[in-house]
Amino acid sequence: MLLKNAYLCQFKENEFMPIFADVVIDEGKIIKIKSKSYEKFLKFRADSEEPENNTLSEYDANGRVVLPPLVNFHEHIYSRLSKGLPVTGDLSSFIKVLENLWWKLDRALKEKSIKASAQIAAIEAVRNGVGTVFDHHASPSAVSGSLNLIKQELKLRDIKGVLCYEVSDRNGKENMKQGVEENIDFFRFRTSEQFKSQFGLHALFTLSDESLNYIHNEVGDEDIGYHLHVAEGKYDVEFNKKNFSSTLLQRMKKFDLLNKKTFIVHGNHLTSSDLKQLNKYKVNIVHNPDSNFNNAVGTLNIEKVPQGLNLLLGTDGMHCNMLKTYKMAFLNLRHQNRNSTLGFDLLNRIFCNQFSTLKRFFGKSDQLRLADEGNFIVTDYIPYTPLNRENILGHFIYGITESSVRTMYQNEHFLMHDFDIEDEAKILKNAYAAGKEVFQNFEKLDK
Repeated sequence: MLLKNAYLCQFKENEFMPIFADVVIDEGKIIKIKSKSYEKFLKFRADSEEPENNTLSEYDANGRVVLPPLVNFHEHIYSRLSKGLPVTGDLSSFIKVLENLWWKLDRALKEKSIKASAQIAAIEAVRNGVGTVFDHHASPSAVSGSLNLIKQELKLRDIKGVLCYEVSDRNGKENMKQGVEENIDFFRFRTSEQFKSQFGLHALFTLSDESLNYIHNEVGDEDIGYHLHVAEGKYDVEFNKKNFSSTLLQRMKKFDLLNKKTFIVHGNHLTSSDLKQLNKYKVNIVHNPDSNFNNAVGTLNIEKVPQGLNLLLGTDGMHCNMLKTYKMAFLNLRHQNRNSTLGFDLLNRIFCNQFSTLKRFFGKSDQLRLADEGNFIVTDYIPYTPLNRENILGHFIYGITESSVRTMYQNEHFLMHDFDIEDEAKILKNAYAAGKEVFQNFEKLDK
């Protein structure tokens, strides 16, 4: 595979280093990177007006910026069939949104709709250049085997995944135990080179001490991280204080939930003291700005997150557009702190964390260096001002995030080729029947 005329953004020595080059990929590895003059390329293109003629073995990026595949660190694939749901209940507070929308939606899901949701999410991941998805799943009416259903659909699109099932008490003790079993079964028997696992928990306000103790005993000494919503809204903080006389951190420590593979999702209402204590455990904090704004729950000031905490970004099921998420996190950071000098250092830190987290789970990451795996995305962004290591993040925020992903190459083949995704229209049309069934099941839950 020859990738030519690419503005290749390698991640080396903890920063992006753009180089205009031709790249040779053989047996999935980058075996040659030949740098060349961008200005000579521009003159040649202007003089010759040579058309692009891309094939499966040779791809001309035509001066476009090429990045490693992106990562969504907190996704809810099951949310894909939620658009336009006939919600009739009160939505005036976050807990009411959970009760009358999301906790009804997950009960309306069956195997058919789980599969359709995963197919749609896989296509959306490819469309947005996302090569790895950390998914937090829930389907109380169809727990057993649900993670493997999602795995198989992601696998068909060559998307890597870290999957878990969100355990909760909200559907009864037996359903809680089914969720525990689904997590443990996937961890022990369904993981592979391309698929890893975490242990999913919904949130501490939907789990009793008895349930957390049960989970602790079932997990035992297994080397697994937890993935849970923490302090997304103030309700979580207040509920735990009132009903357990504990802070969220105290309950997490009590049941050994904190380790280097644990994802603390949101953290919007964690205090500075909480963050400092979490820093001792080197956990991961996953910021989801779009979802925070949509649910009006407040948002984490990521400037206050200690350096030792692994700060990451996710979409919380709102969409799969990680370029948009980077832009949203950046702009909100400046707005929240009333400081227009903030952002680029933190943006670089998040990229560093992306690659180190992938290594933690998969043993490797795609950084577009010589001998790395040859996975890449081609953005539809051609720089029309100089691009270098000093200004690459400016190009990223004000240029790349405003463009689309044009092409995605992973696991030695094209997942998307010049905006074309195989069978996309067919999959989306077929999903309609599953979506209609979810609507009908959802409405029945009101009766």
